[in-house]
Amino acid sequence: PIVRELNWLPIGLRAQFKVLVITFKALHGLGPEYLCDRLLPHTSQQPIRSHRLGLLRVPSARQCRLAGPRGRAFSVGAPTLWNQLPPEIRTTPTLLAFRRALKTWLFRQAWGIC
Repeated sequence: PIVRELNWLPIGLRAQFKVLVITFKALHGLGPEYLCDRLLPHTSQQPIRSHRLGLLRVPSARQCRLAGPRGRAFSVGAPTLWNQLPPEIRTTPTLLAFRRALKTWLFRQAWGIC
């Protein structure tokens, strides 16, 4: 398809790309405060690697109290997408490197390229 020839992501993955870039910015203090407040690190009673891996807590349905589809809320969708990323992308130090790694990973997801 022409989308692949132009190195464009399909629409759904493009939306995920945008949400994940906003999430990266919020986690690194580059986004608006109201979004930063929605992203909480994953916590556990037992010492696990989730904090070191940069995982985020996905709020329960009871905590959200949303009127519409729960998964479309930033506070639910962003952590869910973030936690699905490979650790090497989540722990990328700069925005430019993150965007490059993320787009490459999503492109491979879309077109089945290894």
